[in-house]
Amino acid sequence: MDKILNYKLIGIGEFSHGIMESWIFRFNLLKYAMKNSNKNIIIFNEMSIWQADNIMNNTIWSIKDNKYIKHEGIKIEEPIQNGNSVFGKLWQYCGHAMESKIFLEIIKYIRTHKDRITIIGIDNDKLDRDYDMYKIIMKNYDENNINFLWAHNHHISTMNLSNDTYKYIKNKNHKWFLGYYLKKKLKDNYCIILSQAYEGENRFNGYCMGNNCEERTFQLKYFYKKFKYDKNKKYVNVNISNNNYQLLTDYKEPLISFSNSYYEVNKYGVQNYDEIKLNNFNYILFWNKVSRLI
Repeated sequence: MDKILNYKLIGIGEFSHGIMESWIFRFNLLKYAMKNSNKNIIIFNEMSIWQADNIMNNTIWSIKDNKYIKHEGIKIEEPIQNGNSVFGKLWQYCGHAMESKIFLEIIKYIRTHKDRITIIGIDNDKLDRDYDMYKIIMKNYDENNINFLWAHNHHISTMNLSNDTYKYIKNKNHKWFLGYYLKKKLKDNYCIILSQAYEGENRFNGYCMGNNCEERTFQLKYFYKKFKYDKNKKYVNVNISNNNYQLLTDYKEPLISFSNSYYEVNKYGVQNYDEIKLNNFNYILFWNKVSRLI
C-alpha cells in the first residue's frame, strides 16, 4: 500500500460495477491513507457531479421544491422506476449501479472526515464523457494531495473507446478512455490498477440488447449471474483465500469486463474481452473469487 500511495494519482479500476471486492479494496486503502499520512485526500469517482456535491454539502435534490435542500443523514428511499430509469435507496448520493451497504459506509466515512477528504463526481451523465472526466480531474488535481480515481477498468485504462460507446458519441476525436489523457499528461505519476477475477457472482441492474447495446433496459430489482473465466485459471493462487487479493505485474490474457447491464449476446453477460498490454497498467488487482455487491 505504501508503494501505491507514492504515486500522484492512483486509478483503481473495477471490471464490474456489480462486485464487492473492488469497493472493499478502495475503502481499505482510503482508511490506510488516512491513518498513515497527514495529506488531504481527493477521490475522483465515476458518479454524477451533483451526487458527489450532495455527499459533501449534506444536501439532497428536492423534486418537489426544484432545488437542493439540507439533509444531514442518508436519505433512504424505496426504489422507484421512472420510465426506463431506476432511482433506488441511495440515488441522491450514487447511481443505481453503485447502491450498496459498503458505499453507504464510505459516504459516512467521508462525511466524518470532510476536513481531509473530498469526493468529486466526474460523470457528466453523457456517453461522450471521458475527455470531460479528464478535464474535471485536472481542474481539481493537486499533486500535494493523495489523489484517487475510482471508476470502471475502461475509464482507468489507456485503451481506445469500446465500440458500444464510440459508435454513439458525437465528437469522434474523443476516441480514448479517460486513462489515456491522464497518462499522456501525468506520465509515470499516474498509477493504473486494473482488476480481474477467476470466478464469482455478479450483480446487474438491466439488460443490453445487441452487440453494441443498441437498446438498454433497467430493472427495478437487481439480478445475479455466476461466471468462471477459464483463461484466468493460471493466475489463481491456492495460498490466497478467496476474499484476499494479489497485485500482479505480469498479465497476458484479455480482461473480462462487465457493464452494469447484462449483455445477452455474450457468455456470462460479458460486455467484452479487452486486449491488454503491459504498458496499459501498473498492476492487476486479482481475486480468486468475488462476491456480488449487496
